[in-house]
Formats: sequence, structure tokens, C-alpha cells
Amino acid sequence: MSSTFDISAIDADLLASFRNITDPLADQTIEKIIESGKKEHVNQMMMMLFRNESFEKGMFSTLGDDVSKVLDAYIETTQKLPDWAEPQKIKDGERLFSLYGPEIFMLLNVSSLPLCYTCANGAQVLYDTGRLLVHNNNIDPLARRLMETAQMVVNVLAEGGLSPQGKGLVTVQKVRLIHASIRYYLKQKRQFDTKKFGEPINQEDLAGTLMSFGPVILSGLRKLNVKLSDAEENNYMHCWRVVGYLMGIDERLLPDNYRDGFELATRILKNQSSESEAGKALTDSCIQFINYLIPGNAFSEVPAYFMDYFLQDFAASSGKNLSQFIGISGRQDRKERIILGLAKLIVGGLSHLEEHHFVQKISARFNKKLLEGVIHHFNDGKSVQFFIPPSLKKDWGLIDEWDNLITSPSVFGKRLSLQKKINQ
Repeated sequence: MSSTFDISAIDADLLASFRNITDPLADQTIEKIIESGKKEHVNQMMMMLFRNESFEKGMFSTLGDDVSKVLDAYIETTQKLPDWAEPQKIKDGERLFSLYGPEIFMLLNVSSLPLCYTCANGAQVLYDTGRLLVHNNNIDPLARRLMETAQMVVNVLAEGGLSPQGKGLVTVQKVRLIHASIRYYLKQKRQFDTKKFGEPINQEDLAGTLMSFGPVILSGLRKLNVKLSDAEENNYMHCWRVVGYLMGIDERLLPDNYRDGFELATRILKNQSSESEAGKALTDSCIQFINYLIPGNAFSEVPAYFMDYFLQDFAASSGKNLSQFIGISGRQDRKERIILGLAKLIVGGLSHLEEHHFVQKISARFNKKLLEGVIHHFNDGKSVQFFIPPSLKKDWGLIDEWDNLITSPSVFGKRLSLQKKINQ
């Protein structure tokens, strides 16, 4: 059995077989902890995982020798990059993220996540866990889950994120255990219908999610008229191939270039996308959250409009009405309402612009407001914060820079300066 990716080998039968496979290493780790007879250790372990940004051998010793040994073995096994990982390609992928982070962050919310929601079986898992839905107008559970996804992307793609003890590598180790815990919970406590939906968070669903971070983002950047070379796109894909390996995804589902990644995403969509109440509920919650983050109502129609727009390439390649599946059809009507809403903010004949020019015109303002909204929401006294390294904040124009115009002489080790803000 080949362990390398071959797009010609990816057919419906192979993908169907992957729905019965999960992540044995992470699953066995969680099962051993629970079977130790101290189920409370799972919650304690999760708290320790979230509170620590690095792992050291023996850090779980307070949970007992048996549990500590199991977790030490898991950490040691999962912290090694694959032999085929290329450091320079990873650095080049990180550089692309530093250049287009705000655009990527926006696309994560209006392209990657909605595409995942079109896959009805995988959406059912998210729906059943309840972590991506707004309950009684309480946005925090949804916010926390979406933040976790965004934080993983930032941690993985920030400089040095995949280095030994890098934030990205540690984050992936945590996510694998979270997935295993969710699988255990759904199958043991909720009697999840594996015959109908496949194993929860199975290999096909994991690969589809990985593609939403790779080729789906690159497709979105193309639609934003970002010009990337083949090498730049493939280096970005290489980063996600490495992440997929660290996530425990079978190497037969890990493409290393944009073209193969796009095709794999398309074949998964052909296999899995369909209309579902779970997908619609998740999409609606995501739209509510985005609108909650951006004050006022000028951009209220933008999230659904963008989702519909950015799904079109994959709708065409898969032959599926993806927007209808998650309840966001009606792009042209939304465009007119957006123009009315933005009339006071953006001057100039928006209604006469072709659609791709229209999207480019409004996306820069929208994606920056979205990113600022997330930072403000999570860093405003919340117990969990959304961390962006200072270097990326500077690259993305999220840190104000000032020039000194006049500086006074030093008096008692202090001086005054008259400064002017540098335009970003």
C-alpha cells in the first residue's frame, strides 16, 4: 500500500473507506487515560494543555504515573516533522502568510468554514457537539471555537511555528487530543450514528478541512487578484501538508501542490456535499458572529455575499450548488443592499463594477475590521486571548507607527516628543 499522494488513486471508494478511519494514536491515548479509571484526568489534562504553550516530559506527573507516561509518549511521537519536510519551503509559506494574513483571515471565515459546512456528514459532528452554535444570543461559545481555529492557523503559519516546541506544533498536538476526546464523547455518550455519518472527525473529514486551509484559501486569494507564482502557492501547500502529517492524516490524502489540492477538495465535495439543517445552522451562526464583531450594519450583508462569491469555483468544479446547501443563495440582491449600506463609507460607482472588482473594492476595509473586531473581542478582559505575534501585527497594519517630529532634550532621563502617525 502506497503512502504517497496520487490524485489518480483518489476515488469514491477510497474516500468512503477513509470515513471509517480516525486517528488511532490520539484515540488510544484518550482511551488509555479514561480506562485508567480516573475520567476526571481528561478534564485536568485539557486544562493543562490550554494553560501551557510548550510541553516538557513529566509535566503531567500530577495526574499519576500511568497517565503521565501515556501523555509523554504521545508528545514525543507527535513532535517530529516528517522526513520530507523542507525548512525553506516552510519559511516561504510563512512569508506568504505575513504578506496576506488579513486576507487569509477573512477567507478563513467566509470561504474555508462555509465550505466545510456544505459537507453534511461532517457538519453534523460540529452541530452535535454544539460548539459552533449561538445559544440564547450568547456568542461566547461560538466565538471561542472560531478563535481556536483562527489561533491554530496563526500559530502554525507564524515564523517558527512548526519548529521544535513552536506554538504551531504544540497547537496541533492539542487539537489531535481534542478531536479524540470529541470522538469518544460522541460515540460513548451520544450514540453517534457512525453507519450514517461515518466515524466522527474521520480521515476524509480531516483531509477536507485541511484542504479548506490550503487550496481553498489560495483560490480565494486568486479571486482577490493576489498574484502568486506556482512556487509560492506550492510552498504554502507544503506547510499544510506538513500540518496534515502532524495532525495524523494519512499521507495518501496530503497533496503538495495547489492543483492536486484543488482536485482533492473537489472530489471530497462530490462525495460529501449536500443540503443539511446542520450546515445551515452553522453558517447562520458564523454570519451572526462576524456581524457581532463589526459594529454597525453597513457590512451586515457582506458575510453571506462573500461566502456565496468565494464558493463559486468549488461549486463549478464539483457540480454542486454549495450556497444553496448552507442557505446563502441570492448574491446579486445582496450586492445592491451592500451598496446602499456602504454608500456613506465608500464613494464611487460601485454598482457599475464587475463582481470581482466589487469584491476587491470592499474586501480590504471589511477584512481589517473583522480582524480588529476579533482582537478587541478576545483581548478585552477575556480569560482566553487571541494572540498575534507583534511582527505579524506590524506586517498587517495592526500596530500604529509614529515618526518623531520634534524631540526635547533629556531631563532627568526623560524627554518629550511630538509625533505624527505614519499612514499604513
